[in-house]
Amino acid sequence: MLERIGNGKLAAIMAPMKGATWAVLETVLLTAVAVGIGVWLRPEDPLTLIDTFRWVLLVPLLLALRYGSLIGVLAMLCLIACWFILRFLGYYIGHDFPESTMLGGFIITLIAGEFADLWRVRLMRADSAASYALERLQNLTQRYVLLRLSHDRLEENLLIKPYTVRDALTRLRDLILDESQDVTLPAADDLSGLLAEYCQLQRAAIYPVVHGEIQDKPAATLGENKPLERNNALLEYALDNQLLAHVQQSDHDDNYHGLYLVASPIITSAGQTIGVLVVERLPFLSINYENLQLLSVLLNFYADVVHSGPETQTMLARWPGLPFRMGSELVALTRLRTDVRVETALTLFVADDSEQAGLILDALARGLRSLDLAWWINDNILMIMMPMTGESGLEGFVLRTESWLQDEFAFMSLRQAGVQFFYRHLDGRDPEQQVSELLGAAGV
Repeated sequence: MLERIGNGKLAAIMAPMKGATWAVLETVLLTAVAVGIGVWLRPEDPLTLIDTFRWVLLVPLLLALRYGSLIGVLAMLCLIACWFILRFLGYYIGHDFPESTMLGGFIITLIAGEFADLWRVRLMRADSAASYALERLQNLTQRYVLLRLSHDRLEENLLIKPYTVRDALTRLRDLILDESQDVTLPAADDLSGLLAEYCQLQRAAIYPVVHGEIQDKPAATLGENKPLERNNALLEYALDNQLLAHVQQSDHDDNYHGLYLVASPIITSAGQTIGVLVVERLPFLSINYENLQLLSVLLNFYADVVHSGPETQTMLARWPGLPFRMGSELVALTRLRTDVRVETALTLFVADDSEQAGLILDALARGLRSLDLAWWINDNILMIMMPMTGESGLEGFVLRTESWLQDEFAFMSLRQAGVQFFYRHLDGRDPEQQVSELLGAAGV
């Protein structure tokens, strides 16, 4: 019994959600059955009007509790109609119409019906609230499951590739690279170690390319590698298309059974191939888009940093005060913006002759992030290159700067402090042109 109540089955039986036609039909039938039983059991008083308790009033009372006040009133009207029908058939001869009984029945029925209507509305509201809570619970459960799956995926990715692109570029910049033109691949051992740490390479080799020919002797190796397989289909595909190639891509022969899992040329922005990386072994889960993209980014960045091309030399010739590292990385980051959509922001600060403006520029130059580089064009003009910084990152930098100005100098903005602020995001055009446009916008 308790289980049926808890499941709502008893409530469905006692107060079903049925149509009005069925309720009217049930009212007429129950009233007729009750009167018929009265005629059968007590022909002298079928409606139990002479007894101390009017049992027949239980019919409209129960119907009112079951369906509401309207059906209860209908049941009372049916009882009144039954009295007149019985009177016509010869019952209750010499009796007056029971006004007090019928009036009391109407009152009791209306009270019971209003009670039923009130609680039916409350139950509907409670059911709506419960349905909404159940829906919210289901949504929260689904979100929790998705969050748990996402957490598991992030944890798996962290085990496979526990570093970010920013960390990798910072480490790559910190390598002691020999910029001598006598060495095709300077600091190749450091580069191979960095790739093993960040891209999970287990067995690989970096071969220099001189005048378009791959040298037999590797510049750096990881593990015990076999001699260079020159006729390898994956290596030929990578060199012909000047792109990183791996065994899971669908552009090369499906029947490939070569030695290498990944092959990637090391190409500068000027299109010069200075080396090639071949990978013989790496974890299966590391052959994914993110890891291979990081590998390509590091190789391209390395090529442009250690081998300054004509674009870097042109900028150094036009602006002799431009730091060599900033010039070479401008070229590299412009290429990364085109190839893998890595955002880079250039900011320019022009101070007036006031003392506080100069102090603000000095503080900005001292507060550079790990990847940022600064260029003092003159005593009052500072350019900061901010790699890995998009629209939101630059907006956050401006907000932090304004908050710092309010705390330290009581200025609400850079302009109020006497410092003009200009910026632009690198696109795929010539970096010299983009720097020139930024300087031109500031009137420098």
